[in-house]
Amino acid sequence: MNTPQNLFNDLMDHFGTNSDEEVVTDGAGPDAGMQRQSLEETNVGQFYPSNSFATAVAGFREAAGERLGIRIPSESVKDIDLGRNLLRVEDVAPMMRPLIEERLLALSRLADHALVPSSLGTGYPLYKLCDVDLAFEGTIDVVVPSHKTSPDGLYKYPQNSILAGAGSAMMDPPAILVDHRAGEIGMEDVPPELAKMLGVVAHTDVANRGYGYWTMAMETVPRGGRADMDLNPAIQRAANSLEPWFSPTQWAPWSIESGDISVDEAVPTLADADRFAVVPEDVELGQHTDLRVVKCNVENAYVVAFWPLDVTWINEHVRCAGAHYIDTEIQDPGSPLHQVWKSHAATFGSTEPVERWEQFRADHIEPRLDRE
Repeated sequence: MNTPQNLFNDLMDHFGTNSDEEVVTDGAGPDAGMQRQSLEETNVGQFYPSNSFATAVAGFREAAGERLGIRIPSESVKDIDLGRNLLRVEDVAPMMRPLIEERLLALSRLADHALVPSSLGTGYPLYKLCDVDLAFEGTIDVVVPSHKTSPDGLYKYPQNSILAGAGSAMMDPPAILVDHRAGEIGMEDVPPELAKMLGVVAHTDVANRGYGYWTMAMETVPRGGRADMDLNPAIQRAANSLEPWFSPTQWAPWSIESGDISVDEAVPTLADADRFAVVPEDVELGQHTDLRVVKCNVENAYVVAFWPLDVTWINEHVRCAGAHYIDTEIQDPGSPLHQVWKSHAATFGSTEPVERWEQFRADHIEPRLDRE
């Protein structure tokens, strides 16, 4: 049995032998070339929690920064295999908290803001349970749902459903919520695309995302051999075509499953998009009244938009409904979610899985829902 003591020893071994390798500061090692030296220092850093998706995104940070003309300060902690078990998350959180706090404090000395990419896997509840917001008050979560939690996949992937429901309930603002866009046309792979998106976001007014819930969209406009006059209409077309990267199907599958909302529910935005055009320094755009133009050291142009999401809708249909769904399922002996939780509880010696769930819910979920 993988006991809490064994898990503690493994965790200490993990960090004791590899801690120096975890630190990433400015993306420029001792052999960095002249191209990196000419990159602009951005005040928007990135923090990668112990989350496999975040770790994958981190692997593309440096290349994205070079493409976008910026050096991105960053800090991270290594991904830990916690077996998709929230009770293991609860067990290691006290040990992880000082490490995450230390890394965030280090990043706060290099950046004014920090984007924190994560998927709704085991690592996101771990990051939220560590509750180190005061270490760096300028962090903004960039959250991606599991690609396995759809209205018809909640029973098919019960471990993912538990993590998604708990992680959604633990979300708090400020956060940018974007769909997991695997399989979409033009989407080669999600992590490198998200790394590029995070780099483009650093060129925009990040301070304005420091409250509430947002979603966004972005499109690359290749420059190629186009003259400025040819780039203008392409940028405007891209701006006009942007739609929010947010769908109720991905973010509120439990509310669809229960019939509280429909599959084609409208995206719950509160206002028109805040739009930016990030363009090469030598490009002269015409008049774009609905776009804020940012000139910087980029080869192509990028159009990006941010929409404010309805906080009440998010709290009701994503956070509270997610918590209610997994609560109901775990208490049902016939549910696959109950069977998964029973197995997780047994790992920690509990023979009363429902009682153990109720304790976890009372300690870590209900207080967060009550804050809103």
